[in-house]
Amino acid sequence: MNTMTMPDWLHKKPGKRTIQIGLILTLFFQLAVLCVEYLGSVLPIWTGEEIILKTEPVDPRSLFRGNFVRLNYEINRIPTEPQTEYKIGSLIYVSLVESHGIWQFDKLNTAKPHQGTYIRGRVRRIDSGTVRAEYGIEAFFMPKEKALKVQNEMGGQAQVRVFVAPNGKARAVGFKCLGEAC
Repeated sequence: MNTMTMPDWLHKKPGKRTIQIGLILTLFFQLAVLCVEYLGSVLPIWTGEEIILKTEPVDPRSLFRGNFVRLNYEINRIPTEPQTEYKIGSLIYVSLVESHGIWQFDKLNTAKPHQGTYIRGRVRRIDSGTVRAEYGIEAFFMPKEKALKVQNEMGGQAQVRVFVAPNGKARAVGFKCLGEAC
């Protein structure tokens, strides 16, 4: 005899009230996820310090994400001692210092600094004597016409207005070409 017994609640059809509660909870969960994502992206703008970073635009088009300028900052390539060991994907903190209105690399830390302006990133690649990092500000979206103009006419010089939250999370909010393209 191979008979399986199932709990009684599996034999009953869910009631109208149970379905309504399930739908409301599903809707609430989806809205909560969207709110958390939105707040995470605007928090640096609301609570952060404004800094200007020098950048070099690279490629402004993607079939899936639309028109944007992929940005390459000086702080994306960090010189390190060859024997220093960083792991790909690990969190790093880059202390910044202002010089003539532009913020530049000062120190690389694996622990959150207690003072000063710093930006939080992740190690993406390690070469001999250089750590490549990303900070979540490597793309700036713009209208199609402007992105194409930047691609065709830009001499490779630009500045990006960035807000850095007290926890080091950054958000790019403005792009300024230093050539005739913008």
